[in-house]
Amino acid sequence: MALLVFGSLVNSSETIILDLAFQDKLIHFTAFAILCFVIFFLFVINKIKKSLKKAITTAIIFGTVIEILQVTFTNYRAFEFYDIAANSAGILTMGHIIRLKKPFIVKKLESLM
Repeated sequence: MALLVFGSLVNSSETIILDLAFQDKLIHFTAFAILCFVIFFLFVINKIKKSLKKAITTAIIFGTVIEILQVTFTNYRAFEFYDIAANSAGILTMGHIIRLKKPFIVKKLESLM
């Protein structure tokens, strides 16, 4: 989460990026899909009930708050609805993957504990 906060609030005007259409949205999608899995993992190992639903909700709220912080605390970043949409799409996609494979994932996570 700290890396996402840093990456979302740092001035990226000097960052080297590839010139790909929608690259920014792909990064948002991927980063927040991974975040959803990490939060789910933390909730499962801490035996939190309804871990998937709570992981999805937490990640979506986090992504939305980050967008608000960008416009509130920086003058070089802007609020973008499409960033929230890309974040949420990544989160919901990962949530669907987890839901489909939840028994397998939980079993593997429990074997790590």
